[in-house]
Amino acid sequence: MHAPFSGVFGNSNELKIIQFLMPLKSLEFNISEIARGTGVSRQTLGPIIKKLTKWNVLRIANRHGDVNYYVMHEDSGFVEAFENINNRIIEQMLDEETLAEIARCSLERQIQIQPIESPSYGCAMKWTAAAGGLEEKWSHMTREEGEAFVAT
Repeated sequence: MHAPFSGVFGNSNELKIIQFLMPLKSLEFNISEIARGTGVSRQTLGPIIKKLTKWNVLRIANRHGDVNYYVMHEDSGFVEAFENINNRIIEQMLDEETLAEIARCSLERQIQIQPIESPSYGCAMKWTAAAGGLEEKWSHMTREEGEAFVAT
């Protein structure tokens, strides 16, 4: 299976860079690291990195000696647009069952990492308020029990 962008738009070096950096958008990479990650030569990357920086797709995050470190420029709007396009392409590539499984796993992961000691506002806070602030009571409820409790 092709990577989402190259499967639809071809295999340009610009797209290779975007596909490589997008899931790692908060990490900094120098040109050598980007070359290794994309399979594009350093000589080829130089002008492309300059172009993507000029267009605010990338930005220089750090400089160590004479080496620039680049990240996706999240404030430019390009990153959000690329992510939206990437997600739509993936939705077209995968069947409904696979998409549903990904959504279920994502939801389970969000629920698992939610600390009981400091719940975010949402169901947990409603449960606490409805239970009269008794954390020990709502912390042992299942989601369905909590929603039923709040609804009553």
